[in-house]
Amino acid sequence: MFTKITYQKDAILYVEARGKLDIYNAHDYLDEIKECLDRTYTKELVLEFSGISNIASIGLRAILEIYKITQERKSVLKLKNVNEEVLYAFKLTGFDKFLTIENDSDNNKTEEFAQNSD
Repeated sequence: MFTKITYQKDAILYVEARGKLDIYNAHDYLDEIKECLDRTYTKELVLEFSGISNIASIGLRAILEIYKITQERKSVLKLKNVNEEVLYAFKLTGFDKFLTIENDSDNNKTEEFAQNSD
């Protein structure tokens, strides 16, 4: 898995990752996001999930911890472009009740953020 801080502007932090959020990389994913949140004021954290193919229970725990951090800091957490398998895990665990999950119909947001990061 690789995690990339794709875009940060006007206190919006956009994070893109690829692969699986599982025992092998969920901790690193969480640590990297926590570092970014500690370094700068963020009013909105957008996690781009189009590249996440699967999520294990430890990945769910990482998302829960990120959610708690954003709540403590009065920030907004959004998950974008979650695939069917990961969405099923969120629904099964009840995460869909408190997470903001948005899917783009055109799926061009990554390009839009990357172009604006100059």
